[in-house]
This record gives sequence, C-alpha cells and structure tokens, in this order.
Amino acid sequence: MLGQVNPFALVRASDYTDAQINSLWVELGSPAINQVIEPRSGISKYILGGKGSGKTHLLRYHSYQVTRLRVPKEAGLSVVKRLRFFAVFLRATALDAARFEATSEVSVKWQQLFAVYLELRLVEGVLDALCDIKATSPKDTFDDVGFIKTIGQSVIDGAISQYKSIEDFRSWLIEERRRIDEAVNNAAFTGSLDLRVPFSIGDLCLPVKTAICKWNKTFEEIPLIYLLDEIENFSENQQQVVNSLIRYGGSLATFRVTGRLYARKTLATIGGGEENREGAEFKTTNLDSILKSFPKYSEFARKFVQKRLGIESSSANAGSPFDPKSHFEEISTENYYTDTFKAFGINEADLNFARTFSEVLNVAIKSKKKVSTDQTKIIIEILMDEFPLILKKLNIIRFCKKFKRNSDLIKIANRIKEECSLFVLNRLKTGSYANAYGHYKADLFAQICRESKKMGHVPYAGFDTFVNMSSGNPRNLLIVLGRAYEIAAFRELDFINGSALSIELQTEAAMEAARFMFDRDTNYGGQSDRARVAVERLATVLRTARYSLNIPEVSPIAVSFSDDELSRAAREVLDGTLNYSFVFEVSDGRPDRNSQKMMRKIHLNPLLSPKWELPIGRRGDLSLNIDLVNAIFDPGRQSEFDVLLNGLNSKWNNPFGSAQVNAMQGFLF
Repeated sequence: MLGQVNPFALVRASDYTDAQINSLWVELGSPAINQVIEPRSGISKYILGGKGSGKTHLLRYHSYQVTRLRVPKEAGLSVVKRLRFFAVFLRATALDAARFEATSEVSVKWQQLFAVYLELRLVEGVLDALCDIKATSPKDTFDDVGFIKTIGQSVIDGAISQYKSIEDFRSWLIEERRRIDEAVNNAAFTGSLDLRVPFSIGDLCLPVKTAICKWNKTFEEIPLIYLLDEIENFSENQQQVVNSLIRYGGSLATFRVTGRLYARKTLATIGGGEENREGAEFKTTNLDSILKSFPKYSEFARKFVQKRLGIESSSANAGSPFDPKSHFEEISTENYYTDTFKAFGINEADLNFARTFSEVLNVAIKSKKKVSTDQTKIIIEILMDEFPLILKKLNIIRFCKKFKRNSDLIKIANRIKEECSLFVLNRLKTGSYANAYGHYKADLFAQICRESKKMGHVPYAGFDTFVNMSSGNPRNLLIVLGRAYEIAAFRELDFINGSALSIELQTEAAMEAARFMFDRDTNYGGQSDRARVAVERLATVLRTARYSLNIPEVSPIAVSFSDDELSRAAREVLDGTLNYSFVFEVSDGRPDRNSQKMMRKIHLNPLLSPKWELPIGRRGDLSLNIDLVNAIFDPGRQSEFDVLLNGLNSKWNNPFGSAQVNAMQGFLF
C-alpha cells in the first residue's frame, strides 16, 4: 500500500475521462436512475444536489459521448436506437460565462451574444455525435444535403447553403465560435463589441432536431436532450437564456440541468418575459433526497468502494462478494459495551458521573428538606448496584426522568433497579426500560468515552458508520475513506490487504474529514463564513444536550422549529447552511404537539458530527423556540445566544431545579 495512489483521493467527475466515467459508474438501479434522468420525458428538468452528489457523473454517463464507449464496436446509430434517446453534454464552466458579463456595453447585447455562443457550443456537441454516428454506421443512409437545407432555414448566414455535408457544417460552427471568442477578447481592450450574429436566440439548438430527423428518420422517435452541468456558474441574465430555451423547446429538445441546491438565480425568461413554472415548463429533482432515502444505498456504497479499489466481483475470495466491512474494526455493543470499555482501558473509578449526580440531587432536595444526605447515598447505591457501567448511567437518567418532588424517591430508585435487573437477565426484552436503552445507549457510550481520562474522545468506526456519515453523498464517503487511507499509508499499514484498520485510526480519519468539510471544503467567503458561525452555534446546543446529566429523549442531531418569525438575517443564513450542506432539510417536517402546525425540521450533516462528538443517526428532534432559532442563525445575536445557551445548560444539567428555573426553561422550548 505504501507509495500507491490513494484510490479514494477526491477527483471531480468533471476531471474524469469518458472512459473513467464508464469504469467508475455504479448502478443505483433502473427505478432510481429513471426517476432522476427520465430520458424519455418531454419536459425539461433541474437536477439539484449538494457538492459531490454525483450530478456531473450522472449527466456524462448518459451522454452520447460516454454511452458510445460502452459498445465501441457497435454502429453509432444502433447505439441511439437501443438507448431510445440522444443526449449531448456541456459543462457550464466550459463557456467561461464571465466573459459575457464583464463589460460596460448594453447588457442586453451581451445577453444575446451569450445565447448565441451557448447554442453554438450545444450544437457543436450534437454535430460531434452525428459525425461519429455517420462514420460508424456504414450500412445506414444519411441525408447530409437535407440536413443543411433544413438548418439553413433558421441560420442567417447564406454560406450555409453551399455546404454539402454535416462535417462542413460542423466546421462552420467551430469557426463561428472562434469568431465570437476573438471579438469578446478584443472587447476587453477596445471597450466595444462589433459582431454580426448568424441566427436569433433559439434558432439553432432547437431547430437542429428537425434537421436531424431529415438527416435520418430514426431520430423522429428519438428525443434530443441537452445535458447542461453546473448551472450555478451562469449569472441571472445568462440563466434567463437557459430558461427561454427550456420554455420554447417544445417537442424539439429538452434540457437536463444540474446544479447545487442554490443554483437557480431566476425562473424568468429573456426580456422580462414570463417565469417558467414548476410542473409546466420544468420539473425539479433533489438528488440528495433520493440518495438519502435510497433503500439500497449501503449496497451501492459497497460497490462504489469496490470500483475505486479496482476489485472485480469475479475475483472475490471463494466466490463471496467483496465486503468493505471486514477491513474496518467495529465497536462492539455486546454485553453492554463491557468488552469495548475494557479494550479502551476505561475504568469506572476515573469517571465522575456518579459524584456529579449526587451533588446535583443533594442541592435540590436539601432545599426542600425532603430527603436526608444518607437517603441520597441510598438512592445512588440502589441505582448503581453491580450493574454494567452503561446501565448505571442509564439508571441515573431514568431517575432524572421519573423524579417528582412529592414522590417516594427511594421507591422510584428501587423500581428502576428491578427493571434493570430483569433487563440484564434478559427477562425484560420490551417495555420502557428496553426502549430507553435503545434510545440512550449511543449517547451514554459517548459520555463515558469522553469523560474517561484514558480515552478522552468519542470513537467513530466501522464501514457502516462511514456510510451513514456520508448521508447518501458519494463524495462524503470518499472524504472519510481517503483520510483513512492516507493515515494508514503514513503508518505503513495495509488495511485493504492486511489487518483491519483500528478504531483509533478510523476515529482520526473521521475527525480530519469533519474538519476538512467544515473549514476548507466550503470556504466561499462571507456567506459561507456566516453559515459556519451559525452551524457552530447549532452544534453547541446539540453538544450541550448530548453531554448533559439529563439527556433529552431524542438523538441530539436534529431540531424542529416554526420559521414564521425568523428574522431576515437568520433566514438568509439558514438558507446558506442548507446550500453549503452544513445541515439538511427533512422534507416531511414535524407537526407541533399543540397547534398541529407543520414545523420545519433540519439536521446537522453527519459528516460534521465528529467535530463536536455528536451522533450520526437521527431519532426524533429537539423542538426549539423561535428566540433560540433566531439567536442561532442571526449573526448579530451572539450575546442573546449565550444567555439562552446557559438556560439550556441549566435545564439539562439541573433536572431537580427550582420552579423558577423550570419556568424560564419552558420559555426556551
């Protein structure tokens, strides 16, 4: 492994060769792919998703340029017939769109020039494919003259009529593109743009479908699709051009446009025209949501890693499929984590949770003179007894939840002890105690590891853990695995062909991946900086909840709230945290207990969880008051946030507090 290229190194799909796009493709399955690309649909589509969700790979894989390579010996026309669609790919950055904005000339003129240039590039891709089809389909007949005559009806340049082949027309396209390039470059120095355009907007990339059908009748039943990637790189004026082509594409051509979640700047068409409407002129698919909810994502992840390692299915040992899980040590939950605690060197004597609980309980009950100090010791002895370490902590939480001032506290403790005993003897497989263990065990395990002097941090390990951290995003999975590979290679460890990677080194990789994503991978200036501050505040609330004495009954990674009264600044920053994939929106939300109003729900990107030692799985959500939400996301409310956070800290670490404190805490939630 030493000296080898990291197979999980981050490489953008835009940098892949066409051959790599094919070789690294992992099939999600026909229903999922058809739901995304819908190649036979007559309506254009925006495919939006976070960084690394596979948008570029998806488009390029379905382009003629790449599909052609999957059957190199087959005639090009046969490939199109079998696919039943004809798609060409263009990346927005390939147009260097900023050149058409940086000028003092009238913006409308530059918008029109951009439209012409875009169409030239789109149709150039079409002609590249048609020339290949013609060259590789010697048994088929193609009417080049008919194509030229048809396209000449919408192109102003009379020279078109003199051409006799599609190769000639392709050369004309390239020459026109170069002529515009030269004029635009010169305009940067002269300050003026003097150029004749050969066609009006929409008169090339749309009518070319009619010309193709004239060229060969096979295409009459074959939809023409333009695959346009990274639309966020176009300005608002330039996106109006795309919107206009989508609106007036009709039966001639449709678009599959990909971009980040915040990619669309406008739905308006050119010249202040009507806006395109969802469901009428276009549809939108959220690729992140599809991947996160895809039931076979774990299987996809396994194949994804297998492809990266260059392992063929047929080469698996003894015919069994390749399983990445065997290459990563896992945290054992058997016997209530007892073996894991022993392996980590965690000693109960080094932990302070019992002392902390005793102090908090003493302060509370002495003020009411309900229980003596001796009785407090009895309660602690009952709850702790000889139970496994994690169950001792669970018993304390159970007591915090059941505490009532006028109740017999020793009786409550004895009831909890009885339930715990039955649970240990495996006689209590269901009920409130078993449910509580299922709910809290991960958080209690984290508390013990973090508090331990020997451990001092929360471990993150196991291939399934990394898959869950990726949240359906292949790039996120690459980030974690890439860090793991680098760390192992530095120590000259080969966990691919040798012993599994240790929990310690996996945790180090998870921490580095979280820091990379938060500090460097989304550094886009002011907006991303404000989003990071907000996420830091949100994570602080979640961390306060997870490492409190009385952990909330939900897994502290998700929150819900009403956004009706969000300040403008808070709303903008919240949008930024979503756009940069720091947090994810939960589409179904959550109904409020009292009003039944649908509350907005978001959760932290699990890839970031190791940075604050938070959980990676969701179970329920913390319901936040609007004041706290504004304090989290509004950059100008740091002081207010600090005050509210102190209130939360008091609530979760003082479950036996005064009525006055409880009233204040009720205001927070």
